[in-house]
Amino acid sequence: MAKTEYIPTDEQALVDAICKGNRSAWEFMTKQYYEPLLYYILSMVKERESAEELIQDVLVNFWVKREQIEITSSLKAYLYRAARNHALNFIRRRNFELDYQKSLQHKLTLHHNDTEEQFHFSELEKKLTDAIENLPDNCREIFKLSRFNNLTYKEIADTLDLPVRTVHYQIGLALKELRQKLKGYVDQQLIS
Repeated sequence: MAKTEYIPTDEQALVDAICKGNRSAWEFMTKQYYEPLLYYILSMVKERESAEELIQDVLVNFWVKREQIEITSSLKAYLYRAARNHALNFIRRRNFELDYQKSLQHKLTLHHNDTEEQFHFSELEKKLTDAIENLPDNCREIFKLSRFNNLTYKEIADTLDLPVRTVHYQIGLALKELRQKLKGYVDQQLIS
């Protein structure tokens, strides 16, 4: 039996169909909004691969949470707001990671002759290593592939045969856990 393409009568009918689990309605919406939302996110994050991952997350989230979604304005406004929020969260995480890496790099450039500074750095390094090793197995593996092997989220997802969304989630969990365990050892502004 051939798959019939969904053709909405109006926006509300489209939203209602998606909320009721009509996958072809969701696919129709995805085709309509994928490219404009991709370019919107791309204008914010400036990396095509990241923008593609983010828009996929937004659209998949819409499908997964379809039964709880309440649209008070228009579908377009809802999707753009969701895309914006998702992109801003990504930018915040990316900025935190960059600041954190700069902080660690700064610690590496400390004078090696100063015993006290070397002791504090060794203590931080041990805390970081312990914190990473105490992450759940899957989370630790994903974090190491990202930070030590410099793999993108998509490359990690392909390597481990996981959805990109799971990789995003696990990296977020790892960073949250590391922030908590390194509180007091890393500059406070990097923890927020």
